[in-house]
Amino acid sequence: MSAGTFRRIRALTANTFVEALRQRFFAFLALLGAVLAASGSALRTFNFGSSELKFIADFGFGGMFFFGSTLAVVMTAQLFFSEMDNRTALTLLARPVRRWEFFFGKFLGTWALLGVFVALLAGILCVLLFSRSIEIAEQAAQMGNPAPYFSVPGLLSAAALQWLRLGVVAALTLFICSFACSFLYTVVVSTMALLACQLQGLARESLSRSDSAGWVQGVANVLGHLIPDLQVFDLGVPLALEANANGASAAALSALGYGLLYLPVLLLLSVWVFADREL
Repeated sequence: MSAGTFRRIRALTANTFVEALRQRFFAFLALLGAVLAASGSALRTFNFGSSELKFIADFGFGGMFFFGSTLAVVMTAQLFFSEMDNRTALTLLARPVRRWEFFFGKFLGTWALLGVFVALLAGILCVLLFSRSIEIAEQAAQMGNPAPYFSVPGLLSAAALQWLRLGVVAALTLFICSFACSFLYTVVVSTMALLACQLQGLARESLSRSDSAGWVQGVANVLGHLIPDLQVFDLGVPLALEANANGASAAALSALGYGLLYLPVLLLLSVWVFADREL
């Protein structure tokens, strides 16, 4: 990559990040997600024991993915079509800015914003789990029970995987943007694609256990490899709350490679489709 290409991508990334950061939609979802993650403190009035930590972690990571994926779909589509509708994309691409540089700058800026979102919610979740684990450990010591396990590095690793998963969602949305004609169409199709990615693992597992025809299972397996399975990133509880998490560590490395494989593929497909699009 030449110095000029790097400068152009960096400028596009910074511009996209600042523009996204100024959006009220980001502030609204970030505040809503933070309140949802922090609301787990209300569980202190109940006596769940160690299972309370699992509930809080599931609650926090679930909110992180739900609001994060909403942000990834809506913000990616909004930033892309704002450039198209305002004709600023035509101005940018008339200069020495290649279309792939435009796409990579848009993606990196959006992904950086998603990183801020994940870091915010992960920080709140970490403080909540850490403080509650200390309280439960003190209660367990008085009763002669083992203290619950909580790993800050494990939680941070799980948050990084969530950021990677949201990056895949943003790249998928950007791919749909490359051929879509409107913001609303992109959001609807991207949401349907997101649901398919989230549920395809369960669908394949269900078909494998059923008496479906062999060709049906074969088609499902092929589609399963073409469509990213977002459930492979659901490792928050094993990484953060399980002491013997060797299997989870291996699954995390596999999920990391899985995400890093799909990201460039989706981005390259986006550039390839957008290359022939009239502005």
